[in-house]
Amino acid sequence: MVFSVYRWGDSDTYAGWEGVENSALALAEIAPLLLTPRPCANGNPAPVTQPDWKNAVQGLVVAGEKAHKAALTRNMDAMLDVSETLSNACAACHEKYRDVDLEGGTRCKIGK
Repeated sequence: MVFSVYRWGDSDTYAGWEGVENSALALAEIAPLLLTPRPCANGNPAPVTQPDWKNAVQGLVVAGEKAHKAALTRNMDAMLDVSETLSNACAACHEKYRDVDLEGGTRCKIGK
């Protein structure tokens, strides 16, 4: 997961709370890119106009904002409290559009 805070003292490997804060902001701020028309890896157009895609992107924005707020507290329990929100926000897209058969051409197909 993007929000790894393991081994706080090893600044060469993990960025600590600042890294968690920045990762959360990145998730919240990526929405315009996720709504930009483009091809998927298999050449199908990304489903950026689909209502469920738009809702998933909005969910990612909300989850990123909540995660950033939690990260600012520098409290692991606060991050754990938001972890399900983050997981669900990612899964809303990945389960339907990303974690499917790339070779068979179903990735990014609308209506699956």
